[in-house]
Amino acid sequence: MFQVRAVKKYLISIEKEGSARLASFFAQATFGKYQSEFTQMGVIGAQLPTAEYFKLAVAGRKKALSPAELGCTLSHVNAFKDFLASNEQYACIFEDDAICLNDIDLNDLEKQVAALNLQECFFLSMGGIQLRSSKTVRGTFLENKMNQAPVLKLHPIYFGRLFYTYAYMIDRKMAELLIRYHEIPKGCDHWSQMRDYDATCQFYATFLFDHPELDEMGAGQSYIEQERKLLNKEEKVKKSIFDKWKVSLLKRIFKLMLQQYPK
Repeated sequence: MFQVRAVKKYLISIEKEGSARLASFFAQATFGKYQSEFTQMGVIGAQLPTAEYFKLAVAGRKKALSPAELGCTLSHVNAFKDFLASNEQYACIFEDDAICLNDIDLNDLEKQVAALNLQECFFLSMGGIQLRSSKTVRGTFLENKMNQAPVLKLHPIYFGRLFYTYAYMIDRKMAELLIRYHEIPKGCDHWSQMRDYDATCQFYATFLFDHPELDEMGAGQSYIEQERKLLNKEEKVKKSIFDKWKVSLLKRIFKLMLQQYPK
């Protein structure tokens, strides 16, 4: 049985020590005070052997993962594995472009999460729900808040409409699930099929950490976005009139019944 300790902290980054990007991240008080406690994980997809990249990112796919997408996913998976080898109950994982809005005690997150009474096997996104790409996400709000911010429990139909992995928390059961889910690597914010692997998993979202919209980021700020533009656009799957009608009806019903995160 593992001993409950302070939350385990990870930084997903391929930057080398002393880089301007890392300096900017740790210049933020919330991250700087715990710099020595962060474990950095960074896989450079472009440096993987060609055969390994083809096997993991290209073979059997309609749309290949870019080297940066694959590297990012593998970096997160390495964090999950390291977390499970530790004694901590929760892990908080940040990417090096996360922006802290207020000074937050990262060691206090464990107590705050416990107070939310989240179901086991949870993924708690701490940023991304406020961005345009996640504007359609709906669910129900929890009674308790996190650092005064509302927490939305997502309806499973919207798991695949939540994006970004620059700031989130997971428990040990979710880490195990995500490792299984990415045995065939997917994009690190691809969650639409999670319930096929474990019907008990739950997703929650709040807004504690910010991030620029990807289409507003300058050159060099997003390795993944730069490579995505070099790949072919994914072809849209044609749906029957009945399928379109069914989806439209469900969306109308959920729009009336469920809640949306405040903008």
